[in-house]
Amino acid sequence: PFVIDFNEMAILPSYSLPLLLFVAVTQRIHGFSTPTPNVKSFHIGAGCFWEPADKLRDVDGIVSTTVGYCGDDEPFASLPSYETVCSGRTKLVEAVRVEYDSNQLSYSDMLSLFSEVNTAQSGNKRQYQGIIFTSSKDEAAQANDFVLNDDSAIATVEPMSSVFYSAEGYHQNYWVKWRTRVVA
Repeated sequence: PFVIDFNEMAILPSYSLPLLLFVAVTQRIHGFSTPTPNVKSFHIGAGCFWEPADKLRDVDGIVSTTVGYCGDDEPFASLPSYETVCSGRTKLVEAVRVEYDSNQLSYSDMLSLFSEVNTAQSGNKRQYQGIIFTSSKDEAAQANDFVLNDDSAIATVEPMSSVFYSAEGYHQNYWVKWRTRVVA
């Protein structure tokens, strides 16, 4: 953070004070004094990935969302595609990687947000299942407790696979692209 030491200002020329105050106010207005985000990742399968990614993108504290595929640690000869996932020949699911600022949102908050955006339904094929992917024992315990105590949570809890594959470019920000075309 920017700090003005008024004890040392005595050695500055008198015309420097307005400049220093301008810099201090400018830094405060433009957010330079805010804490640096502590970005963490949260991975979910929540039905079709387009809608959950779109809804989460607008939540305060969410840094970014990326749609992709995870849930299968089997090696692939090439990067998995949407067609590969749709084929059902893998254990991959349509997933959303959510980067969030843990100074603003807790893991518990992320679980609640998952419940709000999860479009998965009971009996969905693997591609569209509701899954909370966890990266630690603590996350797994919290996620399992959440699923057990939230009657509306149609989800399972799985350890995060070793790789998250970003989906093809045309899937990223899908609703934003389509809404623009429909309106235009």
